[in-house]
Amino acid sequence: MKALPSPELRPDLYFEEEQKLWREMLAGDVTAYEQLINRTYDLLFHYGTKFNNDRELIKDCIQDVFLGIWEKRNALNADIPPKAYLLASLRRRLHRLASRLRMDCMDYYTESDIVFDLEFNAEYRLIESENDRLIASRMTEMLNELPKRQKEAVFLRFYNDMEREEIAMVMDIQPQSVSNLLQEAFKFIKSHWKSIVSLFWAVRFWI
Repeated sequence: MKALPSPELRPDLYFEEEQKLWREMLAGDVTAYEQLINRTYDLLFHYGTKFNNDRELIKDCIQDVFLGIWEKRNALNADIPPKAYLLASLRRRLHRLASRLRMDCMDYYTESDIVFDLEFNAEYRLIESENDRLIASRMTEMLNELPKRQKEAVFLRFYNDMEREEIAMVMDIQPQSVSNLLQEAFKFIKSHWKSIVSLFWAVRFWI
């Protein structure tokens, strides 16, 4: 399935559209349910691959998540941010499956055993100058040096335009913990910013 294209919508209008579909789905609208699936499926799949390499398992988990919300739609809150709720549901399901597998060969399991695994990539096709490519490459390397939970917070905040409370719901942590993760990520980037500025001027000097 492919997410419905909506480049003409601002993030706030896109959120309102998702919320509208969510409420209509909770009211039993099958068309809204199908549109919500189409709109969010690719994001869920992409997010799921950061926790597990088994693509078929991820697809099964996503299907279970959507079946679950349809079955218990009468009990769900219409004001829940749908994207955050779906991501959180998928995350929990993948963690439970991983926990079950690990419990077969371990005496205990902790949340830290299951981690978000992402390599940020720069989209060089959209960068015209060699100078900007080098800076984008260094920024990408810096993002990939972040601890995994900071990566996840950055991914949800800046690559998926999610608010602090939504990220907290997805990661199952307090909103203040989200702020702390993002602040630590910014602190790390800021501490390395001088090297990027130096690279910028070095490239300008030699071009």
